[in-house]
Amino acid sequence: MMVEKTPMHDKNIAKLIEFFENGEKSTHSLGFELEHILLHEKDRTPVSYSEEGGVKDVLEWMAFDYDEKIYEKDNLVGLSRKGEAISIEPAAQLEISAGPFKTVQDVEVTYLNFRRRLDPILEHFGLITPMVGYNPAAKAKDLELIPKERYKDMTKFLGAQSYYAICMMRGTASLQISVDYANEKDAVRKMQIAQKLAPILALMTDNSPIFEGKQREKEMVRTIVWSGMYQDRVGTVPGSLDKNFSYEKYAEYILSREAVLIPDGNGDFKYVGNKTFDELYANKVMDETEVEHALSMVWPDARLKNFVEIRPADALPFEFSMAYTALIKNLFYDEKNLDVLETLLDGITEDDVHAAKKSLIENGYAGAAYGRGAKFWADMLMSLASSVSDRDEVAYLEPLQSMVDNEFTLASTWQGEHSFTESKEQIHSVAVKTGAPLIGIMPRYDYDIGDFSITAGYMTGVLDAGGLPFVLPLTDNEYMFDKILESCDGFLVPGGHDINPDSYGGERELRLTRSVRERDQMELAMIPRIIAADKPLLGVCRGMQMINVASGGTLYQDIRSANPESTINHAQPHPFTKTTHTVDVNPNSRFATIVKARHLDVNSMHHQCVRDTGEGLVVAAKAPDGTIEAIEMPEKTFVLGVQWHPEYLFKTHPEARRIFHEFVRAASRKRAEDGTAEVNEEDKTGAAAPMDEKIGCASLDVDIDAGTASGIAES
Repeated sequence: MMVEKTPMHDKNIAKLIEFFENGEKSTHSLGFELEHILLHEKDRTPVSYSEEGGVKDVLEWMAFDYDEKIYEKDNLVGLSRKGEAISIEPAAQLEISAGPFKTVQDVEVTYLNFRRRLDPILEHFGLITPMVGYNPAAKAKDLELIPKERYKDMTKFLGAQSYYAICMMRGTASLQISVDYANEKDAVRKMQIAQKLAPILALMTDNSPIFEGKQREKEMVRTIVWSGMYQDRVGTVPGSLDKNFSYEKYAEYILSREAVLIPDGNGDFKYVGNKTFDELYANKVMDETEVEHALSMVWPDARLKNFVEIRPADALPFEFSMAYTALIKNLFYDEKNLDVLETLLDGITEDDVHAAKKSLIENGYAGAAYGRGAKFWADMLMSLASSVSDRDEVAYLEPLQSMVDNEFTLASTWQGEHSFTESKEQIHSVAVKTGAPLIGIMPRYDYDIGDFSITAGYMTGVLDAGGLPFVLPLTDNEYMFDKILESCDGFLVPGGHDINPDSYGGERELRLTRSVRERDQMELAMIPRIIAADKPLLGVCRGMQMINVASGGTLYQDIRSANPESTINHAQPHPFTKTTHTVDVNPNSRFATIVKARHLDVNSMHHQCVRDTGEGLVVAAKAPDGTIEAIEMPEKTFVLGVQWHPEYLFKTHPEARRIFHEFVRAASRKRAEDGTAEVNEEDKTGAAAPMDEKIGCASLDVDIDAGTASGIAES
């Protein structure tokens, strides 16, 4: 059936084409939009706009940094200044939109500055942002809408089509990257490639572990939500994968959409329901505000404005947001990469895209897209992006690279709230039988295996010394902190990823690698409690650095940059059971009495180190190049940090073994002082007898030579 053109149809098509043409530019800039779900830190409940200490108050506190306040009647709903805007989505998701940027580093600087303003305000109001792609605290329908009347109208219209539209508006949080286009051919090419890659990009950035208040049952919640909506304005633009797609055809698509709302000319919006833009502007040429609004009322996987907006990604934590930004930049701003992608994706249809989404939703990395496994596509995208990156941008890609290498997503690694009570009771029952002090080991999240991990030597080193080790749950629950502190006789902080410089007031530098925000926060909360309770504390490598940071100290983010003249290899390769340099022990330190030596041969696997020591800490050993290699707190029972890794050396180096034994002895004495156990008669020095004599070390099936799951150097 032929639809008769409205009187102004052709002129409005021309107006839209003109808008697209005005967006053409030869630059390679980036636009960055990231949404943040806010929760109450104490009870993990949603944060509304209007409540005391809610999103409205957050905006009011942020406002002094911005040039313009944006109001909806009397309600502050946005802030702006040159190159940056803060807005709120329907259920008060807080969004930063910024750009244009030339480099990923420019994006990083702007976003970190935004977080430096935001985070203290969130802390003041007792709020957090979990950086996930779907609200983990409530069902979408129960989330309060912000006071924008048009969102009520959109809920009425879109919600009648599908409940998933409510989920889209209120539950989701996304990361969107925009890229420039030089001309019509370039715009269409990038839009087509982005839509065909949408299933793979959605899988790589899958970060929605909770859907409608429950742990999700399938992968890619964001894609499920979009696929469950009425498809007239989401998914793949109809006809957009055809070889003859053009500005004109996209303009036709826009004008034929049901408008729902249009600007009323007075700064507000009028509800118009299912009338199309073509019908509404049948006798009027659209002005630029009306064009921009019409373009914003569709939400496909890739959207054309005066840039190409790439939309499949969930909101991601900082390092992963930067990795994804670098990925998009290097894929879409390299002609050879675009040629490769265009060739590989040639002939893909809208049905093929739909089938790929379905397969990846059902099977994740075990699924397939366009006749090849998901892993093939993800590997290929990372390889293409890495091939054109300079040194600094390759480093940005690393968090995504690790996930792709090991076929996991952020959503699949989510652990939920850990119950400590049952494990505490089980551990205490063993402790009562053995008399062993309980050594809580701070949890390490290992991205290379997509799970928690522990180097075997931490466990066997403690066992060898007569302690009972167990890995603590990763939590930020204040109640859990108190229970953990109460339950353990000593604490070991192992190695791992870099510490975020925000923890000590530092500016992020280029050679900083991944950090794990949840681990940083837990250790920053627990270590001062441990020290205040005077419970024995041992930090290894990153653990030493975190003891220093938690005590008010600072770090050098990269030894090579801080000390370029050094000839010491602080990041040795395998095997880690070999030593690589010496350290000089402070003869006046307590550490000297522990190791009974002035000089030690040590291994080394780090690139960060202590700069300024924290309150109460003193230097107990240094490397020949001046790097601080051990710190201690003389006024406490046992607080020691070493920069090397005794967990690999204790079987062959007596000094390393003495570190574990003195630590466990101190924990045993603390256990006796607290009245939780008698000092074991089998060891008059205060430590329980070695655990291999009591419960059989071999029965635990741990292997000192197993090392870490990762082949990269620990810090």
